[in-house]
Amino acid sequence: MALAAPSRSDNLVKHAIHRRNHAEIPATSTRDAPASACTNGMPASKQHPAGYPIDDYTLVTPDSKNWTSYAVAKDWYSDHFVSGPHAMSFSHESDPYGPFKCQYTCNAEPNCNAYFAWYENIETNNEHINCVLFDAVIPTSIFVEANGTIASGAYDRLCNHSS
Repeated sequence: MALAAPSRSDNLVKHAIHRRNHAEIPATSTRDAPASACTNGMPASKQHPAGYPIDDYTLVTPDSKNWTSYAVAKDWYSDHFVSGPHAMSFSHESDPYGPFKCQYTCNAEPNCNAYFAWYENIETNNEHINCVLFDAVIPTSIFVEANGTIASGAYDRLCNHSS
């Protein structure tokens, strides 16, 4: 049985879920189905083979759009935000090394079920990757076009991974 991740402000629901008691969970305000904590799919390592194991997450990018610069819609972002942006000093030329490192930040956060990674200050001495952590898998429908960044993509936690 899949459960939606509770909002950060509802501690009563969080405690009930952590104790495996049955608790009624309110739907998210995104008007989508309740948020999922994991998804099925191919490990990111097989989608973007570069020698960096990202086997517990699947790569999610905008459907049938040719965007290099995109972001997560603000409403969804604020509804499912866990922490970030976590900045690391990797450039887009090292991709997917940055997202490979971001997975460890997500793995260290108990409520993290997905992360979104993008590069800023492209082609400058200050270029870096940012990772934002979310409590739910990121649906492709919430991507919006952005300017001035290079998106590496969203990485959703796999329910069962196969490497």
